Amino acid sequence: MLEKAELTLIIMLSKTKKVITTHLIVLCSVASRKLFYSIAWRVGTLSLQFVPPAEGGGMEIIMAENKVKTNKNDKGLSQIGRDEKRSWGSVAFIWIGTMICIPMLMVGGIFAENLTIGSIFGVTVAGFAVCCLLMVLGGMIGSDLGLNATMTSTHAFGMTGANFSMALVIFIAETGWFAVQTATCALAFNTLMETIGIAFPFWLSCTIWGIVMFITAVYGVKWMAVLNYIAVPLLVILCGYGCIHSINTAGWSAISGAVETNAMSIPAAVSTVIGLFALGATCNSDYTRYCRSRGDVIRATVLGVLPAAVFMIMIGAIMALGSGSYDVTSMFAGLGLPVLAMLVLILATWTTNTGNAYMSGLAVCKMFSIKDKDRPKVTMGVGIIGIILAIMGLADVLNTYISIIGAVVPPIMGIVISDYWVICRGNKNIWKPVRGINWIGIIAWICGGGFALLETLGIITVFSPALDGVIIAFVIYIVLYKLLGKTAMAGKGEMTVEEATSIAR
Repeated sequence: MLEKAELTLIIMLSKTKKVITTHLIVLCSVASRKLFYSIAWRVGTLSLQFVPPAEGGGMEIIMAENKVKTNKNDKGLSQIGRDEKRSWGSVAFIWIGTMICIPMLMVGGIFAENLTIGSIFGVTVAGFAVCCLLMVLGGMIGSDLGLNATMTSTHAFGMTGANFSMALVIFIAETGWFAVQTATCALAFNTLMETIGIAFPFWLSCTIWGIVMFITAVYGVKWMAVLNYIAVPLLVILCGYGCIHSINTAGWSAISGAVETNAMSIPAAVSTVIGLFALGATCNSDYTRYCRSRGDVIRATVLGVLPAAVFMIMIGAIMALGSGSYDVTSMFAGLGLPVLAMLVLILATWTTNTGNAYMSGLAVCKMFSIKDKDRPKVTMGVGIIGIILAIMGLADVLNTYISIIGAVVPPIMGIVISDYWVICRGNKNIWKPVRGINWIGIIAWICGGGFALLETLGIITVFSPALDGVIIAFVIYIVLYKLLGKTAMAGKGEMTVEEATSIAR
């Protein structure tokens, strides 16, 4: 099955070894090691797997079918038992690492063009607060059941419906982000080449780097993780330097006094934030199934997501306001370190985009039941689609793209949450996977996502498209269940968790 080829991040945390020291350097070293080792690629691109403690700890990238490395303890689709649970801090570190990425800076630049620094802070906190609420409610389901995100949606959508819906949103999101970051990498490369007097056409740079990235996704995934160890710390350092440089150059009074253009409404900005992290929020159970309690889910999610996300978007906004440019490439180019900044930007987008291409290919294979031996061809195919989208200028309408994602994806969580917390009354003993398709879930998703899309297009206006879509999907699912009953939602009948995980495997 396709899931056996799923790219898996394994964090091996020792429960037996503790560090007891008062030396700041040692403490910082331990903390940074846990942080940076928890960052493989952007959220949504990986399925987190914990394995029993190993000597020395560390991280491994596994692709079973590609014979990179195999793992007998692969728990990707299995139900996690109580003895396999881990500390909430380990999950929080994963989310902290996830927030450290180029897209966060890009959204900060978008906001800086339209909002005051105070408004940016407010919408970022509000948007990610909504994300955290959805993530907590969804993540508690994963913790209760010990199942990943796709499996926790098999009652609301059915086995077939859950697999297809999750694969579809992953394909849409990952292919789009592949295009956006290919364009960002191409612009950074062109800027770097200009320092030595060489001019590259944008389309050619997109083509070259897009091919490099999807080829890497097929053949070079293992060693790209090593490059990530370099890219992420350098990106953090460069962002810190960029923030200080921008404040010193423009002055804090000029940055804080920037005038709001009203080109983007507050509700639309909140929806953009939700859309930015919609896919990650939907997949929280992939991580929280390892949490010991619902309280641990709250701590891991809120402390792992909210501070780091607000920090990165605010850094992007400050750099944009300080440089007077709202494009991330121009922001980095204006730091006075053009060569280093462009190299870091290229490396950061390259390592991230490899995961985008890989997961997009997996999603297509899953949707159409394509065998894993054909996955490389599929990955190359979605890579070509991404290159075309990059050349066509998807990055230029990034806000619109994020808004579409924010309309389509969040209603899935509204349905899963209403299914577990209302229909099943938050009782894991009532919840059961369903064979085939639960059409109640599909209809509710279409209604919620469709309404949010109409808001995004400006046809109707209520409040925030992403939030409105979640609420509508939540309500419609419950109403349809009350009207049509269990028979209509049962698909081809209920099954045990053991049966479901066995079939999925």
